[in-house]
Amino acid sequence: MFFSGFSYQHHQPAGSAVDAAAAQYDDSDHNFTVLLTFGIFFSFILLYLVAGVIWASVVTACAVALSFCYLKARRRSAALRRGAALRAAAAAGAPGGAVVAAVALSAIPAFPYKREGGVAGGGDGATGWAQCVICLGLVQVGEVVRRMPACKHLFHVECIDMWLRSHSTCPICRAAVEPAGGQPEPELPV
Repeated sequence: MFFSGFSYQHHQPAGSAVDAAAAQYDDSDHNFTVLLTFGIFFSFILLYLVAGVIWASVVTACAVALSFCYLKARRRSAALRRGAALRAAAAAGAPGGAVVAAVALSAIPAFPYKREGGVAGGGDGATGWAQCVICLGLVQVGEVVRRMPACKHLFHVECIDMWLRSHSTCPICRAAVEPAGGQPEPELPV
């Protein structure tokens, strides 16, 4: 054992008064006291370590549970906002909400943008440019776009698809994406 060689011995001259007290002192009692002191000390350290691990585990579990509750509440509120937006779109005259958006998107073909009036073989003589009014960015040659069938306005695919998920009209002139009965809508007086 580690403390086996540890002993407390007094080197007093023989015949002193302390000699009688030392004779009564048992060396094993001293070793036991030292071992007991170290044992208590290390048991408190071990107890604090175990308590710390338990406390850290409880705090971590609470933090994880709170984050799951927060994310669930955010998802629920986002779903409620989406539902409210669909109800508002339906109340505004877009019955079917998602069905109208799917029909509107399927009615408009997507194609890569080319400048109009360009010379064959080279794009140097091409004139004109297009701007997507949703993102306010210029449409570059080769980007995939959609052109509204009724009004011929041009938009990036990502921009107009996002718009048409909640609207059934052109974002510029509010012309219907798919006129009722296949007939073009009459122009409104300005």
